[in-house]
Amino acid sequence: MDSLFSQNKQVPLAHAVRPKNWSEFVGQTQVVQSLRAISKPTSILLYGPPGTGKTTLAHLLSQGWSLQKRYLSCVTSGVKEVREVLDEAKRQGTIVLFLDEIHRFSSSQQDALLSAVEEGEIILIAATTENPSFRVNKALLSRMLVYRLTTLSEEEENSIFETCLTKLNHKGKFPPDLKKELFRRSSGDARKLLGYLERILSFTEDTGSIDESKLAEILGENVIFYDKNSESHYDIISAFIKSLRGSDPDAALFYLALMIEGGEDPLFIARRLVIFASEDVGNASVHALPLAIATWQAVERVGMPEGRIPLGQCTTFLASAPKSNASYLAIDKALQLVRERKREFQIPNHLRNAPTATHKKEGAGKDYKYPHDFPDHFLKERYFPTNFYPEIPQFYEPTNQGMEKNVREQLKRLWGDRY
Repeated sequence: MDSLFSQNKQVPLAHAVRPKNWSEFVGQTQVVQSLRAISKPTSILLYGPPGTGKTTLAHLLSQGWSLQKRYLSCVTSGVKEVREVLDEAKRQGTIVLFLDEIHRFSSSQQDALLSAVEEGEIILIAATTENPSFRVNKALLSRMLVYRLTTLSEEEENSIFETCLTKLNHKGKFPPDLKKELFRRSSGDARKLLGYLERILSFTEDTGSIDESKLAEILGENVIFYDKNSESHYDIISAFIKSLRGSDPDAALFYLALMIEGGEDPLFIARRLVIFASEDVGNASVHALPLAIATWQAVERVGMPEGRIPLGQCTTFLASAPKSNASYLAIDKALQLVRERKREFQIPNHLRNAPTATHKKEGAGKDYKYPHDFPDHFLKERYFPTNFYPEIPQFYEPTNQGMEKNVREQLKRLWGDRY
């Protein structure tokens, strides 16, 4: 069983320069302040983006506790390995168990830890890149202190970068533009940043001669991190929809580009555009839904990368279109009333279907007035169930947005005070 932080000379630079004490740690100021105040061994869960210090904080937190330490990765370990640690703790006393990527453990695997954590046989320090509210058992969460870590700022990345060069006794100079490009590529991930630095140093000692084109040759393509199963996936699609709703086509295009470049299923994006067109644009622009459906069909038929073109067109149209959610609210109000009243209604005779002579004898369809026989193809008639009168519910409340303004005026002209 590996110890929590085993010593190995063949280790990546990020591990070799890992902070050995609290004063060397950069970033997460409020979390560090809280953790340093913990004197008694306590089970803790750290969550946040990759490369923000979860493993290092676990090391710093636990090194002051005079307890044995063990490390397990939920990517490669299962209940068997956990049981071995638990059995060892029963024989030898409390063990600090660092469990990395805990969100990869199933609910039953996480349940295996409950008793040991509850009874103090293990002090669990868990780390995850996912929101624990969705991926960690509530029973386990209730037994742990939870801390959220955030992406490092450019200033914090620069501090880590310069500290690393000092530890390596590196005399070379990195031009500001080169460092800025490294910070852009690492996106607040210290592990990724130091991995880039390691590749550069292994390539040449003359770092001053490396320009941006040479940097691309050394580091390769800058791949967008986009996990379709992670919380970031839902954050990005949420930002996309909210930018559309907020009528900001440029922001919406940015999030669309993030999803396309990250490998999102283009049909997933197209389906969301269809929903948005009906929910948020609605009758303010009756062109929105047909365009969204046409976009879905176009993407399905032409595929990618050409599919980005109709996706971009639809995105800019929907973001720029007048907005109304009146029809969306209307169907939900109608559904709510139907669920509350269930079958407490009776269709008026003049609206009933009369397929047989028996139905006609019962009065079905009697006195129905055909609207097209009247001026304006309209007459005021009772269409709600009989027992709804005189309090007629209003579900649809047209707005003054776009085409829906004309709808509102038409309904008001026909029905008067109802609209």
